[in-house]
Amino acid sequence: MSRITIFKIGLAGGIYKLLTILFVVIVAQTHVGFLRRMVMITMQNYGALGFNPNTFYGILSGCLWGFVAGFIQFGAIALIFNILSTKNIITNTVSKWFRSSKQ
Repeated sequence: MSRITIFKIGLAGGIYKLLTILFVVIVAQTHVGFLRRMVMITMQNYGALGFNPNTFYGILSGCLWGFVAGFIQFGAIALIFNILSTKNIITNTVSKWFRSSKQ
């Protein structure tokens, strides 16, 4: 896996988080009762960073920080996977688990 692939996976994660924030904003504006908990959880995570589903700048701030968080999280996962797969840690461990004991 190259650096470009890690960047692309991070970008996909950032877009995923951004779309999740936008979905939460839509849910908050529709006032659906049983989805209110999802809005409150998002407010706990991104409220300190300026997220507010009732203002334009609050939505923009939440989307920005959601994108940054998703980019970092998914990029870190891709980077860790890259490190583990290049050193054959994953393939050696899996082959040890599924090796036949009758050799």
